[in-house]
Amino acid sequence: MNKIDQLNYNQLKVFIAIYEHGQNHQAANELGMTASGVSRTLKILRDIFNDSLFIRRCSGFVATEKTHRLIPMAKALVEQYQEIEMQHSVFTPAESGGQYTIHAYDEFVYAVQKVIRNDILLEAPNLRFDVRVLTRDCSTELANGEIDFVVVYEGFNGKKLNYEMFAETDSLYILARRGHPLLTQALTLENISHYSCLEIDNYDDLSSPLLVNLCREQDLCMEVEGYTDSLASAMRLLSETDAITLSCNQFTRQFVNMIPAIQYIKLPPELAQKCRIRRRENREIGNYVLHGDTNNSAAFNWVKSKLICGLEREWRLASEE
Repeated sequence: MNKIDQLNYNQLKVFIAIYEHGQNHQAANELGMTASGVSRTLKILRDIFNDSLFIRRCSGFVATEKTHRLIPMAKALVEQYQEIEMQHSVFTPAESGGQYTIHAYDEFVYAVQKVIRNDILLEAPNLRFDVRVLTRDCSTELANGEIDFVVVYEGFNGKKLNYEMFAETDSLYILARRGHPLLTQALTLENISHYSCLEIDNYDDLSSPLLVNLCREQDLCMEVEGYTDSLASAMRLLSETDAITLSCNQFTRQFVNMIPAIQYIKLPPELAQKCRIRRRENREIGNYVLHGDTNNSAAFNWVKSKLICGLEREWRLASEE
């Protein structure tokens, strides 16, 4: 322990990341480092503490008894460093590094990638992003900081969760194959109920699709064609059947403009309002960037601001098409 005066902030962050992930490459991804850089830092830490700290197993690193005793103190020190960093450091995007994990509904992924490419990386080229399609409720990972941002068209409630709206949801659309009979008929629930509903959904918080529920309230029977969280699969199925789907997403409508086999038609205001009211009974409707409250660094807040502003702009541009 006579080398403890060599210990620094970055080494402590590596120490904690290895402890939490149990893998060199995962710790490296979180910190924006190479795996070899993490290995070199671990070697220094072992020398400082005169202990192996982690034992390598097939499943990854296993912490030693000394590591278990050191981790609470290391975390407390890192929190103090972060407090100093937030209050007194000058954030320079061009010099900032690190990796951010973003999960987004399929319809939002392209827009997120576009904002990263055109708004964020131009100013902060050293940042790295892992963007994945959101297919499950990952509120716990978001609250714990394992996922940095989630982009959805619904608000979420939960401990340590925050969400910020980047655009309101106003218009709703029926999507169907080109030449579908419904596209030339009055959009009433009675006419809609004659065709099965394909639900593009990422969660199972509704017992059945909105249109199906509204039809049932009017003693009308609308069949469910199926569920999917893949926009590509949904468009393929719609093009080959008489199924229809409901969309509140301008990016989806923008995507449909590139698919000759699919058309869309706007729901009448009265019916659209009924859909919005029913949906709000389960989740607050809008377009949101969700994040936890574990990271309040200047870099994190800068990325969040760029993401929200960029998505707001892309949504507005899509709405004007």
